[in-house]
This record gives sequence, C-alpha cells and structure tokens, in this order.
Amino acid sequence: MSKAVIISAGTITDYGYTKAFIEDGDFVICADGGLTHAERMGITPNLTVGDFDSYKGDAPGEVRKFNPEKDYTDTHIAVSAALEKGYKKIVLLGAMGTRLDHTMANIGLLEYIAKNGAVGEAVNENNTATVITGNAVIKNDGSKYVSIIPVGRAKGVTLKNFKYLLNDYDMEFSQSIGISNEFLSGDGIVEIKEGSLIVIKSKD
Repeated sequence: MSKAVIISAGTITDYGYTKAFIEDGDFVICADGGLTHAERMGITPNLTVGDFDSYKGDAPGEVRKFNPEKDYTDTHIAVSAALEKGYKKIVLLGAMGTRLDHTMANIGLLEYIAKNGAVGEAVNENNTATVITGNAVIKNDGSKYVSIIPVGRAKGVTLKNFKYLLNDYDMEFSQSIGISNEFLSGDGIVEIKEGSLIVIKSKD
C-alpha cells in the first residue's frame, strides 16, 4: 500500500528536496497553509483539511473545513484522516518550523501514529524524527547524529551498535543522556520495556 503524505504550514526551505518524499500513488493531504507549499511544489493534494485561517484561496479537490475554535490542530486532523483511510506509513512535511508549540505538537502526533499501529516520520532538510513504542532497528542512513528522547519516561532502554550504549536504563525527558549519539557501522538497535521514544536523526 502506498503511504500518506501530510503537508503542513511549517518551514520548508528546499522544495526540491521535500518534493522527493512524495511518490506516485501517495495520498497527499494538505493541512490548511500546507496547501501553499504544495502549490509551490506543483502538487495537487487528494484532500485538504483545516479551518483555513492560513490559506485564503480556493482549495482544489476534496476539502474538509472546520471551525477555527476546535480542539485539534489542522495537522492532527490530517493525521486522523490518514489513519482512518488505513495508511500504515505517514510522512509529515512542513511539520517543523518557527512555531515551537506546533513543532512539539507534531512530534507528539508521531506517538499518536505509532500507538495506532502505523509508522510516522516528520522530515525536513536536516532532520528525520519518528517515535517507537517497542523494540526497533534504527536504519543508519549516514546521519551525523541520532538522538533518542523519551516521551515522559521510558523504562528498560537498551541501545546496541551505537557509539554510546545503554543497558536496561530508565530514561527521563528531563535528562539529556540520549542526545547526539552516533551510529557505528550498520544499523542501531533499540530495545524498550515500557514507554515511547522519539528518535531524531540529524545531518548537522
């Protein structure tokens, strides 16, 4: 099955790089102002959702409009739509930017995706973020650093085939012990007994 790609209104500086994540057959959802990014990439979305406080034009294709006074962000609504359609891989573009609150909320959506049985990634020109809720192999893609950050508290974390190892360690969000780790040769292995972990691969 193809993946769902959600384009949000966060920062995108390299449209050529970003557009490469969208393949033929992908289901593209724009979250409100993300439609401006889609237009600049020459992408016509399958679905656009949001309260349209950012995008003021006529949206193409299927549109779901919501009241601005709503409980969930436009990106959250887009993620829910992708999950409802049964997609097991969801890529978020334009999900990180100058609004720290929205960036953090979108990272939180990666856990929401994982807990609903799918794989989510938030990607920009320098970083790829995902959330794991169990044992996982972290692909070595040549990134300079890989950071592992607990969502709240994660118990029994073991890191293998990284420069800095952990063995059955309880991680806290308030600690920085998981920041700026590095791959050795091959992929990294993460084992976790309880909780969720944010995995961020950084190029710089």
